[in-house]
Amino acid sequence: MIPKKRNSIFNFKAQAAIEYLMIIALTLGIILPTTYLFFRYGSQSSDQIIDSQIIQVGRGIIDTAETVYFSGEGSKIVLQLNMPEGIEDINIIDNRELVFNVTTSYGEIESVFFSATNITSEFCTDNVCSLSSIAGKGLKGIKIESFDNGNSVLISKQT
Repeated sequence: MIPKKRNSIFNFKAQAAIEYLMIIALTLGIILPTTYLFFRYGSQSSDQIIDSQIIQVGRGIIDTAETVYFSGEGSKIVLQLNMPEGIEDINIIDNRELVFNVTTSYGEIESVFFSATNITSEFCTDNVCSLSSIAGKGLKGIKIESFDNGNSVLISKQT
């Protein structure tokens, strides 16, 4: 028996359609995970950049505060620092800890920097001093000056 031409054309079209669908499925199977990994890596890189910027800013403030402290009464340095995005608040706790409250894609984190000198701010309640005036993204002028006969360092926003 000779097969009908109509059935062979139909089978050929069905086979071509299935092959086409398999190629699309394979392509999507490669593109979707790759895209997910790319965006995930991009978000992690962004958080790492922000974290390294906060470390640079925190260490810069603490190092400058210690320099001013050891320079004595009346010493003053003004820093121009570029604050990264995500900094919600900055506090000084017990005159020794500079704490950055940061929001990232992982949630809220705290970055803490310890000072060998007494550091303070203009706005203190009990053992917590607020530096919220310098929190937030952008270029900030930060004034660091020695006071109290050289026994403490005041950190404030440059006016």
